[in-house]
Amino acid sequence: MRIPKIKHLRRALTIIAGGLLAIGMGLACLRFSFGEPLMRLSYNLPFIFRSNLDTDKVILVYLDEQSAKQLHQPIDDVWNRALHVPLLDRLTRDNARLVFYDIVFDQPAADPAADVAFEDSIRRNGRVILGASLDKIQRMGGVSRQTVAAPIKPLRKAAAGWGILAFDPVDPDYGVRQIFFGTSLIPSATWKAAQVLGASFTRESRETSARCWVNYYGPRDTFPSINFGQTLDPEGLPPGYFKDKIVLIGGRSTVGSSAAGRDEFATPYSTSNHQFSPGLEIHATILLNLLRSEWLTRISENWESTFIVVVGLLAAGLCALRPTLATLSALLASIAIACCACWIVWGQRIWVAWMVPVAIQIPFGLVWSVGSQYLLESRRREELRRAFGFYLSPHMADKIANSDFDLRPGGKLVEATVIFTDLENFTTLSEDLDPAEVSAILIAYFEQTTRCILENKGTIIKYVGDAVMAAWGAPVDEPAHAIRAVEAACDLRYLTELEVRGKKLRTRIGIHSGKVLAGNLGSTFRFDYTMIGDAVNFASRLESLNKYLSTQVLISDAVRQQLGDKFITRRLGEFRVAGKTRSVVIHELLCRCDSESGEKSWIELFETGLRAFGSAEFREARDSMNRTRQMRGGFDGPAEFYLKKIAALEANGHSENWTGVVQLTEK
Repeated sequence: MRIPKIKHLRRALTIIAGGLLAIGMGLACLRFSFGEPLMRLSYNLPFIFRSNLDTDKVILVYLDEQSAKQLHQPIDDVWNRALHVPLLDRLTRDNARLVFYDIVFDQPAADPAADVAFEDSIRRNGRVILGASLDKIQRMGGVSRQTVAAPIKPLRKAAAGWGILAFDPVDPDYGVRQIFFGTSLIPSATWKAAQVLGASFTRESRETSARCWVNYYGPRDTFPSINFGQTLDPEGLPPGYFKDKIVLIGGRSTVGSSAAGRDEFATPYSTSNHQFSPGLEIHATILLNLLRSEWLTRISENWESTFIVVVGLLAAGLCALRPTLATLSALLASIAIACCACWIVWGQRIWVAWMVPVAIQIPFGLVWSVGSQYLLESRRREELRRAFGFYLSPHMADKIANSDFDLRPGGKLVEATVIFTDLENFTTLSEDLDPAEVSAILIAYFEQTTRCILENKGTIIKYVGDAVMAAWGAPVDEPAHAIRAVEAACDLRYLTELEVRGKKLRTRIGIHSGKVLAGNLGSTFRFDYTMIGDAVNFASRLESLNKYLSTQVLISDAVRQQLGDKFITRRLGEFRVAGKTRSVVIHELLCRCDSESGEKSWIELFETGLRAFGSAEFREARDSMNRTRQMRGGFDGPAEFYLKKIAALEANGHSENWTGVVQLTEK
């Protein structure tokens, strides 16, 4: 009973720790500057997924490059003030609802008559809002001072009002998100314009007004716009074009005394289209927000903190779920939070820092859940590995640790490839060696052999003397079990040659694929994982057959059929091994195809002789085998074997029912 209690206590402590960390991370993002990018994303993203809203009550008039060329005005300097008189008179005739200048007229015109005409035009209109610039001067010691450049006095008196054109604050990404109502003494130009138009919100004190956030209506160029030159062209616009419209006049780059300032700003849509919007569009958006009471507010700090705490607890609760379910739950929770955040922005005009849970808390909770379960499971598995790893193979220890292995004696029938290896002539040589020396040689040999097998995803079944039995396809499923085994055999050919007292010892290998019974064989007192069956016995026979054919790696036809054209092999003929009634085709594995170095020529010659042997054409067979031997430098094991076999058959005579099958009488 104690182990389950400890397990549950660990799980509870993990959930509590995860919850505290998730809550702490979320609150830290709200309180400190490193969380500001997430705040900006929380504000931006709902706009991107919303359709554009109606803005047809507003018209923007741009002092753009095209107009500058048309009217022969400087692109980045003050325009002739007299040009504003016909525009303003046109707006007066069309009965425009309001005229808003995003231009600072803080210096007298070069021609005083132009100022007088402009003043008279402003007075005749009666609904003109002028703008002032706001500059912050940083002094020594970190003290800053604000200076306001207001329109010249005659124009101020003629206008319906004036205010500050600046945006404050402007975020690090040069985005305008909060609505600026002005300083303690001077209102913003948009506030003053909304006040002139009778917006109910402006009846409250600017100082006591809650912080408001810009509710954008769409990306750049959402508002209807024309250029300044079109307004002065008699044929450019139909009569009454500006009737009951709010007209904002300004440049795509600031025109007037503040021309040095940048007048394009990031909006929420800049996140996706990377386009900035002119300051005139921002003013139009803020003015419409104030007129329609459509600005955004941010949820209160207490409620936002509560939201972060609740999500932190839910994120920690992912620890109670399995990784797949935890991942699905995290994904669904993130989508749900995003949808709710968009809904309250679109419908309730309230925004919240929802990206903190989505980008920080929920991913952290998921990582904490998966990571903690992985660590707890790893600890459990490691305990099982330590318990069983002393007397079971690594694969078996892993299978048991993964809790999907049946410890009861017995097994199941599987398709597998079995490999047997043996050191050539080691038994004879070891008779003259000290046991300690034998042990050192075997350890070195097993080290290389085991590495080759494990690197090719095989399982060491057992060591018997100087022999190794390994398998692919069980206990771990491996679809390409034959190819894996042959890959290991190719590596073993070159990596396991040992030299003892001047003699090189080669590894002999036999490989066969077939049905085997794989499982725990033994008794309830002691068992071991192994494989039994005819396929296992035949793989062992193939390894032993190497000494008769003087070969190194023999594979069965069942293995050869699974290799395709990736390896160079040689068909050695049809054999009937001792204790078997059926004959089998045996092949020699030579190398990988990419390591081929002229083997194909003598392989074809050998197989020609083999066909002649099968047809009892011994003279032709002998000639082909001799030529094969010569091409291989004077020795070829299988050719020597068949030359001896041919000599014996010719001496003793062969049966009239000759089939070409070689009968082996020894194991």
